[in-house]
Amino acid sequence: MDTKQELQQAIATAKTTLADAKSDLLEWQSRVENNVFQSMEDAESDIEDALMKLARDACEGAYNCGATSYTREFMVDGKVYVGTLTLGYNRHDKTYYYIDEHEFSVIEKVVGAAA
Repeated sequence: MDTKQELQQAIATAKTTLADAKSDLLEWQSRVENNVFQSMEDAESDIEDALMKLARDACEGAYNCGATSYTREFMVDGKVYVGTLTLGYNRHDKTYYYIDEHEFSVIEKVVGAAA
């Protein structure tokens, strides 16, 4: 039978493994080669939704507020674009932050010319 200490250690290890896996997934999702779309309409919709999820997740729990902006690169027809979600937050009961306003914009990424 496991002791309390062994079970607590197993939980701590599992939490670390989960945090590492979430970080790895977030990094994978942010790579431009994993965000290729057939149309700009599909890209804008999916990228805005993904960035909104990041912002909402960052506000989970008391006193947690997300970043003022999130960005993600994506591709459509071989061109690289950058989607940016800019946010404004508000608070409920001076404790819980929520997204009060947001704006999503897209620009084509300009690849630097060789000097």
